[in-house]
Amino acid sequence: MGIKNGQLLWPVRTALSGEQTSPGGAMELADILGKEEALRRIRKGIEKLSK
Repeated sequence: MGIKNGQLLWPVRTALSGEQTSPGGAMELADILGKEEALRRIRKGIEKLSK
């Protein structure tokens, strides 16, 4: 995609945690939350951006 990992994972981490910063990374948060909850939070973040 031509972008760095942080450029992709920072918005995902924000969507998962609901905060601009978090103690864990996006992958750790997704693992803790589980697939369904992680996807629900990412979809909710996308909806907020679409408004």
